[in-house]
Amino acid sequence: MFRISLPAGGFYHRRFHLFAFAASLLAMGTAAPQANANDLGNVDFQTSCSAEANGAFNDGLTLLHHMMYFQADALFSAASEKSPDCAMLHWGVAMTKFHPLWPGRPGPEKIAAGQAAVERMQRANVGSETEQAFKAAVAAYYEGDETPYPERISAWAATQAEAFDKHPENVDATAFHALGLLATAPRGDKSLANQRAAGALMETLDQRTDLHPAVYHYAIHAYDNPVLYERALPFARDYGKIAPDVPHALHMPSHIFVRAGLWDQVIDWNVRSAEVALAHPLGGVITNHYAHAMDYLIYAVLQKGDFARAEELLAEFVSHANQQDNFGSAYALAASPVRIALEQEQWGLLAAMSGDMHPAISWEKFPQTAAMRWFAIGLGAARSDNLARATEALEQLAELRQTLETSKQGYWLKLVEAQILSVEAWMEMSRGNTALAINLQTKAADMEDAVGKSPVTPGHVLPARELLGDLYAEAGRTDDALSAFHATLSHSPNRRRSLVALN
Repeated sequence: MFRISLPAGGFYHRRFHLFAFAASLLAMGTAAPQANANDLGNVDFQTSCSAEANGAFNDGLTLLHHMMYFQADALFSAASEKSPDCAMLHWGVAMTKFHPLWPGRPGPEKIAAGQAAVERMQRANVGSETEQAFKAAVAAYYEGDETPYPERISAWAATQAEAFDKHPENVDATAFHALGLLATAPRGDKSLANQRAAGALMETLDQRTDLHPAVYHYAIHAYDNPVLYERALPFARDYGKIAPDVPHALHMPSHIFVRAGLWDQVIDWNVRSAEVALAHPLGGVITNHYAHAMDYLIYAVLQKGDFARAEELLAEFVSHANQQDNFGSAYALAASPVRIALEQEQWGLLAAMSGDMHPAISWEKFPQTAAMRWFAIGLGAARSDNLARATEALEQLAELRQTLETSKQGYWLKLVEAQILSVEAWMEMSRGNTALAINLQTKAADMEDAVGKSPVTPGHVLPARELLGDLYAEAGRTDDALSAFHATLSHSPNRRRSLVALN
């Protein structure tokens, strides 16, 4: 079996550092001495707490900017037990319970834990005006027990913007304001106003700071789109240098390299990320950073046409039973198996695929991930003329669509609707209704292109626009097919299937 491995004497620094410390701390579930070394970038937020508490706070804040939320929680929690009068340590605990840019939403237990941390924060020291502004922002997120998640994020972002307006000289106020802009950026806004504003803030900070993790991380997120990705290339190339042992930092550059179609770089960064994630489980559980890296890694290997290696990577990926039961893991574990079959056009294999998936995941909590499985089954069935199986897949997709509509997950709802249209299109093609098939697939492609891809994925499991090219090709409309494949490449440079179709 193929194994992820790094070059001898290569990138992975085998020494005790802040990330390893946080992982071990969380695994133990107990307090431990403060880490002495911070190899993860330079963060310097002066609180009104003791020197020891302030040091622990900056350690946690560093991990927070790297979006290593579980490790940050471990540090903030342990330090807050030791220094309960330090309000900003409780602020840190509350901040780790929600993840502004990650798909998925915190459940009631996370909200309750965050609210409890906010209560402790309010009872602790008052702090400086800057601290008070940060505290107001996190308190705004946790206001109310039944407040919908989008309203919580909007309240946090708006209050964090006020903190920036009052304290524009504060590096972290600027960084969190940029994060708030990204978290509240309207879907489908072609002007990319929020993304441009957040990126500009990070470029300004880049001139004012030295190796601050937010600069690299949030700049990559700001420019993670087909229009702006070239602006992020310098940040992508440098991010891993400041955090050589943080799986998410090692993964993030590949967001931009995927946009550029630079598959060797995507492979290199995600091999490193997966290796480090495996080396630092939390309480015996492999974090979602491993799954996230594996999804990007397998996708890149597929784009290079190395299907045998992709199969070996998948076998290794799914062999780990102890994977974190959250959205990031669920998405990768759902996407990777169907990607391999879809990229190889194994329609009969897909039609026969079971609806059962990896046992580590509570799939009922993540209907949008289960939808990818049934989309692949339905598409494979339709394209192998098994209309009964395709109909079964459509029924499953309709139930998942209803669940997403009820929970008001608009982005994922649109993607599932596009998946349903695509399966219906190929069913009509199987019946000989070419014009209707093209009409349905065009609607699916327009819908999918309008919402774009989520950062959780290197790309849709099979782009609807590329499927439209397939339909045109089967209908003998060569010029239209070529246009569809070129359009696919404008969003996903160097996608293998579209390149092959054009040659």
